[in-house]
Amino acid sequence: MRTVINFLSTSVLVYFVAMQLYMLALAILSARALYKQRMFERFGRVQDMLGSDLSPPVSIVVPAYNESIGIVESIRSMAMVTYPKFEIVVVNDGSKDDTLEKMIEHFKMLAVPMPFRPSIKTADVRQVYHARLPVPITLVDKANGGRADALNAGINVARFPYVMLTDADIIIDGDALVNSMRYVAEDRTRTVGVGGNVRPLNGATVRHGHIVDAKVPTGWLERLQMLEYIRSFVGARPGWSSINSLIFLSGAFGIFLRQAVIDVGGLTSGHFGEDLDLSMRIHRHYRRLKKPYRMVYAPSAVVWTEVPSTRKVLRRQRIRWHRGLLTAIWDFRSSLFNPRHGPIGMFGWPAMFFFEFLAPIIEFLGYLVVPVSFFFGGINPTGALLLLMIAFLAGAFTSLLALFLDERFGYFNKPLEALTLLSLVFVENMGLRQQTVWWRIRAIAGGNSTKQWGDMQRKGVANLGGKPSQPAAPVPVKPVQPET
Repeated sequence: MRTVINFLSTSVLVYFVAMQLYMLALAILSARALYKQRMFERFGRVQDMLGSDLSPPVSIVVPAYNESIGIVESIRSMAMVTYPKFEIVVVNDGSKDDTLEKMIEHFKMLAVPMPFRPSIKTADVRQVYHARLPVPITLVDKANGGRADALNAGINVARFPYVMLTDADIIIDGDALVNSMRYVAEDRTRTVGVGGNVRPLNGATVRHGHIVDAKVPTGWLERLQMLEYIRSFVGARPGWSSINSLIFLSGAFGIFLRQAVIDVGGLTSGHFGEDLDLSMRIHRHYRRLKKPYRMVYAPSAVVWTEVPSTRKVLRRQRIRWHRGLLTAIWDFRSSLFNPRHGPIGMFGWPAMFFFEFLAPIIEFLGYLVVPVSFFFGGINPTGALLLLMIAFLAGAFTSLLALFLDERFGYFNKPLEALTLLSLVFVENMGLRQQTVWWRIRAIAGGNSTKQWGDMQRKGVANLGGKPSQPAAPVPVKPVQPET
């Protein structure tokens, strides 16, 4: 028994070192990719390339369920995006608050007889509204069916060949479409998806749909999430994209070829990781057809989203994310080390399995067996300390490198903002990390509480410290049937 415990303890320590070195290697690969991207931005004349009517048109699809607090500010930011041709399709997914009424009132929307042919089956559409504005805004009112179902309804109504799937609680940067769609413009034949850089909105000042002062949040929980987002979106995804192994595009910012989404049947309703599921099904679809394709990451294409400010809400989010990962790991198990699935099968999906799916299991096991092994003298203290030091330094350097790479974008107006995050590098593994591991173990264990989406309890992008607005007067709704 003691031999088994000692073996497990040593294996956990070695795994922990391997994971930190993997993340460091990915950060270095990302640094190389970002350097190349910066050279392109300096000499590639992106604005000239996409500043004409020949730019690929985009439909921004926004699902909204009880988003009354921030929906108007979010849509305003989208309407002010710098891009030659785009439309906004908002899908009210049976909201119980005044989301529908606020959209109609603020954007002067009128009910229109807009027949459409549903390529993807969804819950019943009750009414379609349209705004008479320079930027076309369409509002779809439908019965509740969940986020994936709402996005599918928006894809059905969308008129353009590319769809940006996002959320109603985001603020989109003015140049986000230009910086993302240039990847489509440079290779329309192969590009089926472009992902963007998602940044926490908490602490920032928002006016008229724009970020006017980006700041580090005051809460420790939100600060740690900001560091986590930077490490993921700046220190990892550029590297994966550079070797064509980008597993998935974030649900907050993912641009897809509309026909590719339709070909795989749209998003899977009820899936807790619908962005991962959709991206993987598109990967496998093109690999099966043996058609050249690519999904890429655009680090300069930024959207801002509100992250949980309480442990209760963060717990719900992380359990839901890991439940979605569990489902995807099982659904796409045949991709693991499968050379027929290309770089995704040989690099991307194995990394997802070993360093995302297995990570909480092995780390939780380590918290149990390592102390026992130390107690019985089964681990050499000097060797164990050396392994822990290597892992700690590699993890710290990874975070430092990600912060350094992030600084090139210049989002913070004051140097002290970045220094605030820098101070977290050496303490981020204490407390919240262990709690997150437990939440992910809880997701694996299952139970009714882990099978519900849960209320994210957002404060609203317009004013993260503000109060919810008062409901507007109800607007009568007349049913309309889609064209068959």
